[in-house]
Amino acid sequence: MKKKTELFKILKKGIFFVLPLYLLWVLYIEAMPIYYNRPTNTRWYFLKESLDGKYKIPEANKIFLGESRLNAGIDFTKIDSAYSFASGGSTPLEMYYILKKYLRNYPKPDTVFLSISPRFFSEIFAFWHFAVRNNLISNADINEIFSEKEKQDTVLGSFAEADYYLYKADYLGYYQDDVLYNYAFAGYKKNKNLIAEMQKMRGGRPHPGLKDSCSALNYETNYFDFKPAPLLVNYFSKILSLCKEKNIKLIFFSMPMNKSSFKALNPQFIQEYQQFMKKYSKEFPEFDISDSLYSYPDNCFGDASHLNSKGKKHFTKQFKRLYH
Repeated sequence: MKKKTELFKILKKGIFFVLPLYLLWVLYIEAMPIYYNRPTNTRWYFLKESLDGKYKIPEANKIFLGESRLNAGIDFTKIDSAYSFASGGSTPLEMYYILKKYLRNYPKPDTVFLSISPRFFSEIFAFWHFAVRNNLISNADINEIFSEKEKQDTVLGSFAEADYYLYKADYLGYYQDDVLYNYAFAGYKKNKNLIAEMQKMRGGRPHPGLKDSCSALNYETNYFDFKPAPLLVNYFSKILSLCKEKNIKLIFFSMPMNKSSFKALNPQFIQEYQQFMKKYSKEFPEFDISDSLYSYPDNCFGDASHLNSKGKKHFTKQFKRLYH
């Protein structure tokens, strides 16, 4: 009995010691992301804060939804009345909630330009580490996501509910890399400068370190066939339906691949992707939905997936000719 009493006292002291440290950690994580975030998380932080109104979004009749391939490929300052919400690793899941929050807080745009790489119809990358971690996904959003029958495809992982609660509890393991990278408080100036640059780029993000040419193969070359995840397909449909409901013109297009990757794609993958897109083109005839996969020369790419400055200039020029 005496041993149990001593053990209880030790545990009690441990709790009283750990609890204040944990509360300080939570306060630091929630209140000071601008000090510890690395660039990718700063991009998502800026996105969330912009949608909530902390950073002013200029009036835009054309908004862009997509991921890093779109962000690297268009100079949004060259497109009249445009603003980009393209963020690295985004899938239809994150894009739907970005659009929904934008429409709740800002005037309706005339046009939504939507670009999703084939990869991000099949797998997630940014949902947990960037969208959830930076509070872009609210409790109401997550409840809606978990209520979808399509979540049974496990694209969010086998323990999605547990993962969400760990992020909401500011679990140390999900933040320590950024905190150590910026020595807890050293990221403030760099992150403020990055946010100022993204504001000047009308939501775009700089992509440092891109090469003058790249022949490496992209993610899609690893796929034998095109098998989109049911949850992501469902949210792709939600984006289209939301635009239809709000009477917003939607234009869907793919970004170019480097020629080396395009030549290495499995023919079955291309055929199934095109069949998938044709189905939506028929279901939403009021929208412009392209089923095209195509390439640019390797010297237009800075890595296996992203256009370099030469490719960006060429694509922006073509885009303006088609849609401006």
